[in-house]
Amino acid sequence: MGDHAHPAPRRRSSLQRLGAFYDGLLKAMMALAAIYVLAIMAAIILTVTARRLGIPYPGQAFSFIEYGVLYVLMLGAPWLVRRRAHILIELVTAVLPARARRIYSRGVAALAALICAILAWYGGGLALNDYLDGTVDVRVGDFDRWMVMIAMPIGFALMATEFLRFVFGAQSLHTGEAGLNE
Repeated sequence: MGDHAHPAPRRRSSLQRLGAFYDGLLKAMMALAAIYVLAIMAAIILTVTARRLGIPYPGQAFSFIEYGVLYVLMLGAPWLVRRRAHILIELVTAVLPARARRIYSRGVAALAALICAILAWYGGGLALNDYLDGTVDVRVGDFDRWMVMIAMPIGFALMATEFLRFVFGAQSLHTGEAGLNE
């Protein structure tokens, strides 16, 4: 074998581990959103079938479906922002010179981050108030409303973080190509 020493494996820094955890969190949230979409579809099929057959079904099914849409949105949106898979209009950026496009794109990302941060702040306030007040959903007496509202500050805060990556990171939010992005 010889005297060739193998270099010690390089340890990941705390920041790299945090980044890997965050990436895993976004992927897990998107996976949960996808599973929830399937669960919503199943709940719709079951409630409609039960109604047509005259079989009783739990009233919570409607809350599960209705609130599920909010959860799917808030769980999946940060990953969509990360991948630039959300609705993005490139008509303006397609005609801008590269330097102006970078400035414009960072400005749009900064504005989006600010709006998401404001929505996270107010959504967090609503969730906290609902938790402290013990507010329950009036349609389903045993469902605490803070459990619905908590999705908003989490989702919007993570979207703000993702938009900030486009403000301060190397990758631009906009490609400058009009049409469909990959």
